[in-house]
Amino acid sequence: MKKQVVANPARKRLKLVGASALMLLLSACGDHPPKDDKKDDKPPPVQAAISIVAGSATESGSRDATGTSARFDRPSGITIDTAGNLYVADRDNNTIRKITPAGVVTTLAGSVDAREIIDGVGGAARFLDPNAITIDSSGTLFVTDYLHIRSVGTGGQVNIVATLPTGTGDGRNTGALVPQGVAVDKRGNLYATNRYGTRRISGTATTILEGINAPSNAFGTLGAPARGIAVDGSDNVYVATIQNTIARTNGSTTLSHLAGTANVTGSADGTGSGASFGQVVALTVDPQGNVYAADDTNYLIRKITPAGVVTTVAGTRGSTTLGTGALPGSLASLGGIVTDGKGNLYATSGHAVIKIVLPQQ
Repeated sequence: MKKQVVANPARKRLKLVGASALMLLLSACGDHPPKDDKKDDKPPPVQAAISIVAGSATESGSRDATGTSARFDRPSGITIDTAGNLYVADRDNNTIRKITPAGVVTTLAGSVDAREIIDGVGGAARFLDPNAITIDSSGTLFVTDYLHIRSVGTGGQVNIVATLPTGTGDGRNTGALVPQGVAVDKRGNLYATNRYGTRRISGTATTILEGINAPSNAFGTLGAPARGIAVDGSDNVYVATIQNTIARTNGSTTLSHLAGTANVTGSADGTGSGASFGQVVALTVDPQGNVYAADDTNYLIRKITPAGVVTTVAGTRGSTTLGTGALPGSLASLGGIVTDGKGNLYATSGHAVIKIVLPQQ
């Protein structure tokens, strides 16, 4: 008869403790990734600020390069395509410039110091006074140039697509007739502003949204104060009116007041008629229906909500030099503005193209 071996109770307890420890270790270090108990592991919010995309805060010139090594001379209108490329009407260089998302600046059309109206491709084209600029869904640019609106195709082909009427008067008054704002809707209708009116151009047909088509017997030297105009994704039109307010229309010929005090110049934030503007040279609209205005004589960027509430989002009253960094910063003379629809604005200020990262909502 074999002798039965009785296990030592102490040794048995030791084995059980060891097995339990091994199971816990395997559970903690198994094939699955360890649990992350950090619930606030989100990237820090982007800081609202002004930065230079291309050009210089103080130095003018004409140089194709990257970022702050590039040079512009009084850049004016600005627009953006679906790939994030910016296009700038480089006014005193008489050229149209392209800026990639990486900040690489090239000349798309026109020639420096060659001031003429000549259709052509790329550098063979000539501009006289390129000012406002917009882009349609196909990537075609539209630029105001003296009395004309000109198209710039994706290959750089430049053509005259519309010419504003001059009415009657002497040559000193021509400047008042020059279009200073341009926008395009999804149907290809163009919108333009000058001193005397705001119009929709559809092929050869013109509809006046405010003011008159052309003056009669206009004499004397009169300039054309720039007035911004923009179209949103639903083809609503927003315009800086002749009365120095911001108005909108859904395609009719009736403009509806949104913000600003008629025929009053100022910089007051407020709601509706409680706000005032200096000279709104450009407008842009984000996907939420907020309008952003480049208020040049106040050196400010103003926000107008769909309810007509006006606030200042960038720039400091009384400061006229470009200062980067945290908002509000300060701005030099403004020429154009555009939104990328992602919470960022791009504007021309002084001799630079700047990016304004807005506060996160």
